[in-house]
Amino acid sequence: MLSQRLIRPSPRLVTATHFRYRPLPRPRFSSTESSKKSSSSAIYIGVVSFAAGLGTGWALYRNGKSERPFISSSSPDTVQTPLVTRKTTIPTPDLNELGITDQIVYTAPPTLDDVTKQLNEHKFTVRGALGGVDRYDGAQLASNSPCEDAYMHGSFSSPFGGSGDDSRWMAWAVFDGHCGWQLSNLLKTQLMPFVRRSLADAKPADKSEAAEEAVQQALKNSFMSLDAALVKSATAIIESDLPFAEKARRLEPAYAGACALLTLFDPQSRKLHVASTGDCRAVLGQKAEDGKWITTALSMDCTGATPSEIQRIKAQFPDEPNVVQGGRVWGLQPSRTLGDGMWKWTATLKQKLRHHYNGLALPSATRYKDYKEGPYVTAEPLVTTTQIPSPKEGQPSFLILATDGLWDTMSSEQAVDLVGRWYDRQRKGAQAVEPEKPAEDFGPVILGWKRQCKYEERKATFRDDNAAVHLMRNGLGGADEEMVRGALAFRYPNSRDIRDDITIQVVFFGPV
Repeated sequence: MLSQRLIRPSPRLVTATHFRYRPLPRPRFSSTESSKKSSSSAIYIGVVSFAAGLGTGWALYRNGKSERPFISSSSPDTVQTPLVTRKTTIPTPDLNELGITDQIVYTAPPTLDDVTKQLNEHKFTVRGALGGVDRYDGAQLASNSPCEDAYMHGSFSSPFGGSGDDSRWMAWAVFDGHCGWQLSNLLKTQLMPFVRRSLADAKPADKSEAAEEAVQQALKNSFMSLDAALVKSATAIIESDLPFAEKARRLEPAYAGACALLTLFDPQSRKLHVASTGDCRAVLGQKAEDGKWITTALSMDCTGATPSEIQRIKAQFPDEPNVVQGGRVWGLQPSRTLGDGMWKWTATLKQKLRHHYNGLALPSATRYKDYKEGPYVTAEPLVTTTQIPSPKEGQPSFLILATDGLWDTMSSEQAVDLVGRWYDRQRKGAQAVEPEKPAEDFGPVILGWKRQCKYEERKATFRDDNAAVHLMRNGLGGADEEMVRGALAFRYPNSRDIRDDITIQVVFFGPV
């Protein structure tokens, strides 16, 4: 539940709201008109049943049915009888089979085989992708239920024309939702259309290659346009003639929020464009001449703990000294996000949404009394462009993009080192992947507020043929199999105290 999520030690949101502060149940909607329709419907049952056929009426009588008629959407005044269907009967469960005992039978924890199956459940590998990308791997592991992460990958036509495989750009993205899964799930299908439209608008009139700055601005425009369509349309939605249920569904993604990390690769120029909001992260691993792997940051974490973000926000709100505290913007950890309307709407609009459209009671008025109007967070991404060397130059490279569930467990340098060593083993042959070996004694397993899942180099293991799964396993304990079993033994909501949703994609620009 949201209230449970909010009081945990390391979620994106912090609020003083607890169960005892929850509002009283709201009264159900009622009206005189609906009462009249209900009464008249009851009167019509006998008449309509007879008109539908004596057989149907007799069946209703014999079966003791008391279904009310329903109103046709095409003709509100036409009363129709429901279809009569025979339900398959099931025998009354015999509870004697449960036995008589005072012993509790618990659900078994995951076995080592279960662990491997769970880590590989959502993995994928795409080989021979367009644009000279040799291969990319992906994987996802949920902690929330349902998972609040999402991802997207694929190719699309070059926004600046051309023909052949090299004219198609590649795209990879990960989305980390909060206050629900609704927005991250929507971004899987809705972000790219906005991006492609913005890139098309950036196309030079003389059909020459678009300037790097034009592509970066197009990415910023696409994020901002999508966010405006979600957040700024709230007033128009509630003032429209749409049915209440339709309004509620359209407001849902804006109540939620999501960090978004999008990477675009142009194979002709070999430029990698990265647009980022929030604390998902993209890093590049490149092999130097001495054989070592070099780590290059392609994005910056945008949170209330980032010095440049703190400076930006405080400069924007000089009269609100408490706007950023404890690494959060009025309780919200990311400082740049899509959605999160409660940090962007006016106080008047938020109050109306709370009272009439079940809007979230965030940020907590009890804890953040100095909160004013905002908007305090922005959807404008930070955008970088990096030149990816050709594999022919003898400099293999790879891209890691992941939600903060991975970065909570390891640093960028550790992730690049793990994938780099995995890459070197793969290049030597499949036998280079370590077989399963007897577990070492790494000491007692401790997981909780005192210790969360963390990568330790001494526990590094290389037993997975998928680079994303390889990172995930090592982030949960690696060769310390009991640690990994323990991490996966906890299910939502308890799992949130030791690990977050994890979504990873690893892209290899050189041959594997």
